Amino acid sequence: MKIIPLILWLLFFATLSQAQSGESSQQKEPQVSAVPASNIVPLPSSKSLTATQFAGKKLFVQKCSVCHLPELPSYTAYGPLLDGKIVAARGDVAIREQIMNGSARMPGWQYMLSPAEVEEIIGYLKTLDFSRKQ
Repeated sequence: MKIIPLILWLLFFATLSQAQSGESSQQKEPQVSAVPASNIVPLPSSKSLTATQFAGKKLFVQKCSVCHLPELPSYTAYGPLLDGKIVAARGDVAIREQIMNGSARMPGWQYMLSPAEVEEIIGYLKTLDFSRKQ
């Protein structure tokens, strides 16, 4: 009769320790390797930007950077690199229309961005120059 409670306690502790070891193996943090500094996209310091340009930087990073920043070994750029030279070559009006209306490969942002936000993005793009180190 004393053996049954002992067996129940052993089973309880065995399942408890097994459950805890299963939880700890599931909660392991993923290994993150350090990115070499040479692979980081050079963007201008936020301290060097005006308030409008900084707002444009935030929007650009959130909405545009996934396709329009220089490619890294881990991914290929989908769209053209956007910087001040592109804006100067195409003009503010053409860039504004492209952002608002999109193209076959790019969504139009007319329903997501206000005209003021588009101007902030264009102002920020004018600060970028990917031909030189930032």
